[in-house]
Formats: sequence, structure tokens, C-alpha cells
Amino acid sequence: MWQKNIKAEQVLTETMKQQQEAQQKAEQINNSQSVFAVPDTSASAITSPPPSMEGINTHTEVYGTGPDPNMITLGPKLGIPPEKTGYAGKHSMAWELKTHGTPVLAPIDMVLVGFQNNSVEYGIGADGQRYTPFNDLVLFFESASPDWPGMIIYVYHLYSSPLLLGQNINPDCGDVEVGTGIIQAQGHLYMGNVDYVADKGNAGACEALIGYTVKRGELIGFAGSVGTHSFVDIGFKVSDTSENPLFGLNPKGLDPSIAQTGNPYLHWVQPGLFFYWKSYGPDVIFPSGVLAYPFETDGYRLPAEQHDVNFKYK
Repeated sequence: MWQKNIKAEQVLTETMKQQQEAQQKAEQINNSQSVFAVPDTSASAITSPPPSMEGINTHTEVYGTGPDPNMITLGPKLGIPPEKTGYAGKHSMAWELKTHGTPVLAPIDMVLVGFQNNSVEYGIGADGQRYTPFNDLVLFFESASPDWPGMIIYVYHLYSSPLLLGQNINPDCGDVEVGTGIIQAQGHLYMGNVDYVADKGNAGACEALIGYTVKRGELIGFAGSVGTHSFVDIGFKVSDTSENPLFGLNPKGLDPSIAQTGNPYLHWVQPGLFFYWKSYGPDVIFPSGVLAYPFETDGYRLPAEQHDVNFKYK
């Protein structure tokens, strides 16, 4: 009994230590995250920090590799920690969810506007190495919240999504055959320096619910894997009165008629520092402009059936 009590005290002490470290990190972020991170010129409801920092920015341990600073044209360029910068052209931040098939939640009310299915049985990563599997379902959303009008949310490295009724159900909407170069895409796609509308690769087989609105905290997909690394990447493009200096640049040799299309006033931002984050719960009050962490945390759990990677919305 004495040994059990000692072990219990050790576990409790360790837990308290982890919580204190998380809170210290949150306080450091909050103290360094000044209002300049959201310029007055941006389309945002944020004009000052939240009135209370309780529960804000408490899960920085999940922050993974951030974007290429050269892709960030609004707000702070470096994330948390600043040395975790991504490969050239990366414009999103990884969330280290660790377990394949972990549910991914909507950080804000938003509408599905497009998708692209890049998943293959195996693929070559940015480091030139071969990885099996190589899950890369991409979803594009537009904010439906007055807090962030016009903001684009770019979610990728998903395994599956309830918003694609045919994916992994219809044999014509699964992993793309390696080496064919065939990519399924439909709707409005927001890439590095361009955005455009597409419909290619028998995308109809995926039965995407284009125009479907998901509320903050609702399921949008399941984390995929690149080799043994299970995670999801999410990028945010914020509307601003200034023109994006990178708009229309065409390093990947797109059709010139595509490279010059889209909205030049959208800017990729640094998710870890540009936004304030809070754990979702049905009774949690979110201050204006604060986003929900895109995963289950602090006791919140989706219904059991929504942990099935083949779950689909009706």
C-alpha cells in the first residue's frame, strides 16, 4: 500500500509538473503575442487579446513543423518553437496527433469549398525519402464566421473525411495509382500563390459535400500518415487590404492562365502565433476571434461512431 501511494504521488507530481510547464509556455506565448500579430487592415474581429487568458494557448506541445517563413506575408513569420520551419514553399503548420486516424475537428464555423485527393500507396517526401503509406487528402474551407470573414482553411495529410461520401467506399475514389500523375480535385483550390476552380480526375466519384457547413468542434476528417508519422497539417489564409507580394508567382510551372487567377488579398499566416487557441467543448465560451484546437482534448470526445475512419455525414 505504501509503495502504491508513493507511485500515485509520483504520477500526480509529474502531471502537475506537466500542467505547470504547459501553462508557463502559454504565458510566454501570450506575453509575446501582441496585437500586431493581427494587423488592423485584416478582415478580423480581433482588435485586442481575449479578456481572459484562462485556457488559451495551453497545448503548444502538439505544434509541429511550421511553414516556410518566406511564405508568410501577414503577421509574425516564425512559430513555436521558431526553429521548426518547414520546407521551401510550405504554408501550414503540422499538428502532431501521433495516432493514425485521430479525429480532426473544425477550428471555426466553415464551409467546404473544394478538395484534392493526392493519397498514394507510397510517395516521396520533401526530404526525398520514400514513405509507405502516403496519405494526403486535402480539404479547402472558407470561414463562415463573422470573426474571420473570407479566411481560407487548408487541411491536408488526412486519411479520410466524412465530407467525401465516396472516398474509400467507391473504388474510383481511393489511393491514386502511383506514377500516373492522376489527381482528383473539385471546387475552389487554394495553393501556395494561386487559387482557382477545378474539376478533374473523376472527382465526382468522391461525392464531396461541396457547400456543406461544419460548426466549430465538429468532425472534418481523420489524421493520415506519411510512413509511421501520423499528423495533420493546417494552413490559414487571411484576408487583408494589402496585396500579397507572392500572388501569381508560378514556381511549379502551372498553366499561366491559372497562375494569375484568384484573390491577391489573401495571405498565409503563422498559425501558432497569429491566432489564439482554446480547447473545444459544447459549453465552452469562445472569446471573439479565438479558434478551437483541431483535436479532442481536455475531456471532450466526439460520439463513438465518429471515431470510425469510414464514418460519413448523411
